[in-house]
Amino acid sequence: ASLREAVMKNRIVAIAAACLFVATTAFAVETEQDKKDHEELRGLLKLFTEAFNSRNIEPLTPYLHKDFNITMVNQDAVTTPKELKSYLEKQFTRPGSFLKDVRIQPEPDIPTVFLEGRFGINRGGSTDTYTLKDGRVFVLKTRWTGTAIKEDGRWKVLNAHIGLNIIDNPILDALEKMKWIWAAVAAAIGLVVGVIGTLLLKRRKT
Repeated sequence: ASLREAVMKNRIVAIAAACLFVATTAFAVETEQDKKDHEELRGLLKLFTEAFNSRNIEPLTPYLHKDFNITMVNQDAVTTPKELKSYLEKQFTRPGSFLKDVRIQPEPDIPTVFLEGRFGINRGGSTDTYTLKDGRVFVLKTRWTGTAIKEDGRWKVLNAHIGLNIIDNPILDALEKMKWIWAAVAAAIGLVVGVIGTLLLKRRKT
């Protein structure tokens, strides 16, 4: 009986050791894959940043999922590379645009959270420097969330949302001040025109 018990104990120990080895090996493989995925996603964030700052989206296009959706800082939504390019042209080069340059510096709050091995979710903040065409410079703090999807062995942008504090917003404050300045200028011009018109009418009567 003692020999049989000893054999059973040895078998149990061997099985436990094998299970521990398999679990440890699987954990190590998963960790290595996570490291690789994190590195690729950091590269994707860098590519997105460079594409936006240079306003050249061509290098980014292969890394946009066919069903991607990006909500920009002004809450415009773009869902195709053509719309993204058009958005940038609207903000910087078309008549009436007031932006000369924008530099974004997004940083994640946490390591990307992986779901089902093919989705990566993250969030973070960004310090964005806006240069207006009249030479004024504003620094804004924005927040972002993003979802990437792994497709054919490559991480791609699936969804991103960028937002800012509409209450504490120096650009809106500046535009509001400009509105009042132009209103004051218009009122002054109206007053001058009114005075001149009154004088001309009096001269005609005399």
